[in-house]
Amino acid sequence: MKRVLYLLRLAVSFLTPLPLGGGMYRGGDLARASVFFPLVGLGIGGAVWVVRLAVVSRAEDPLLAGLLALFFWVVLTRGLHLDGVADVCDALFGGSEQRERQEILKDPRVGTFGVLGVVFVLGVKGAVLFRSESALSLFLAPAFGRVVALLFGAFFSPFPREVPGLGEEFLGKVPKTAFLGWGGGLCVVSLLAGGWTLALKTAAGFGIMFTLGKVLSRSFGGLNGDALGAGIEWGEALWLLLLRV
Repeated sequence: MKRVLYLLRLAVSFLTPLPLGGGMYRGGDLARASVFFPLVGLGIGGAVWVVRLAVVSRAEDPLLAGLLALFFWVVLTRGLHLDGVADVCDALFGGSEQRERQEILKDPRVGTFGVLGVVFVLGVKGAVLFRSESALSLFLAPAFGRVVALLFGAFFSPFPREVPGLGEEFLGKVPKTAFLGWGGGLCVVSLLAGGWTLALKTAAGFGIMFTLGKVLSRSFGGLNGDALGAGIEWGEALWLLLLRV
């Protein structure tokens, strides 16, 4: 039980600014803790929903509520995954060869494509937050994004690097059963909440993200931590879009 609680705290401290880490880290613990990633996502979604509900009930202004909820969402995740979106967009659209794309991924500077990518992701989230009062969308969007992280970690490998990063601790090391369990569970929840239409949309969303992972892996020769972060953000935005179409 102590080991399980340690892995849960590791998942929370990795995905949020909450300082719940501590304990003796062993190689591969991040991949082991990943089974709790969607659970942390549910907590993030619940917190965002509470903030939006509180502002709406107090100010009766959906636009302000959506803006503050979006800001809180970014703060609660430290903007860590948005940095991945920026780096991946810069590398994907700014490089012509695999080696060049890998070098751009390592560059801490943000270019035009990176800025546009972040603006697009935040714009999609903001548009839904401004107009939607659905608790389901806010609870499950962060969970969906973190199941996408499990998908990437289970089915894709990191590209070779001289200095290993967090991607090497995670990519290719997540048990496929972790993704299948959480992905299947999310499809069941979607079925119960919205019928077969929503369940099929959820399954299609995972198919889209798997295809995107293949594109990124082919373009970069593998994935890295930035690609994981981008996958989470794009997964959240995709889920919100699927609920609106």
